[in-house]
Amino acid sequence: MIERLTGTVVEQGENFLLLQVGPLGLKIHFLKVQGAFSPGEEVTIHTHLILRDDQLSLFGFLSRGDLEVFKELLKVNGVGPRLAQNIVSRVLPGELNQAVERNNPAPLMKVPGVGKKTALKILIALQEKTISPSLPTREWQEAFQALISLGFDRSEALERLNRLNLKGENLTFTQIIKEALKS
Repeated sequence: MIERLTGTVVEQGENFLLLQVGPLGLKIHFLKVQGAFSPGEEVTIHTHLILRDDQLSLFGFLSRGDLEVFKELLKVNGVGPRLAQNIVSRVLPGELNQAVERNNPAPLMKVPGVGKKTALKILIALQEKTISPSLPTREWQEAFQALISLGFDRSEALERLNRLNLKGENLTFTQIIKEALKS
């Protein structure tokens, strides 16, 4: 299984990323809303390989947490890889957890292609599972939302917070924001 790739961005479209990994040019299903990259930029993408009768497809994510949520969504009857990726890229893990806890389909229904029936099916399937956010606590999730409100894109905000989180310090919301803005 191909779990992760590190390479140089050759091209990015709305729903793909062409990544040069050694002598190979790999096309990865990656939504631009997940993160935008410039040609020549080196990135690491967490991937999931889907094998079909007539094709191999790589689906990519910036964080391991997003990949795990994607895998859980694939277990839901009627949710394919493209829809699962769409959900992961448009619904934050904390929002998904709250939706599951409160049995509230509204956050899922904001995703193109997800109606009330599909949203309820997803919620029921995930009721007994906990979708662990890639950020450890509520303070970190609130800091993530604050950074997005300040104009950072999702990938940059997550990258800054993950760098801070790796230090393993117990920080307050205010300290998290200050440190994230410095980095």
